[in-house]
Amino acid sequence: MYTVEEMRRTIAHHGVRLTPQRSAIVEELIHFPGIFSVADLQKRMEDRHPDLGRATLFRTIDLFVRLGVLERMHREEGEDGYIVGMAGHHHHLICRVCGEVRHIDFCPIVPDIDERVRREGYAETVHRFDIEGICLSCRQKRDSKQKKGSQGPKGLKAGSSLEAI
Repeated sequence: MYTVEEMRRTIAHHGVRLTPQRSAIVEELIHFPGIFSVADLQKRMEDRHPDLGRATLFRTIDLFVRLGVLERMHREEGEDGYIVGMAGHHHHLICRVCGEVRHIDFCPIVPDIDERVRREGYAETVHRFDIEGICLSCRQKRDSKQKKGSQGPKGLKAGSSLEAI
């Protein structure tokens, strides 16, 4: 994941001016370890930057996606989400519960897909490969809740009989 300085360098490398609004957005992006929406970013920024409108956020996010500072992620809920980008070819491991995103620098499909793309006559292609699941932390929380829920009165397991006491 890019640091604030790497994001600034990437933006400057593309010849894009880092306006005060863009700089403020870059400073806030680092606080999102997983997928976030424009609404999430707006909520986080509204106290310190009340003059920053939703249209400016959308335009800036679209610009940052084109520059590679951010990556657009499809969300099952329908609204696009975003994550802070990372240099180089990579894929994502995404938790469906908390939204945590881990970058994976291994690509299992490059040899196969490259050959297929060449046969189809395409060039300069990009592909995305995301794996969704439930992270260890979320699984542990879920399992802990299930264990607590399976206890009956006075610590009896669900389904056990009070008559045995």
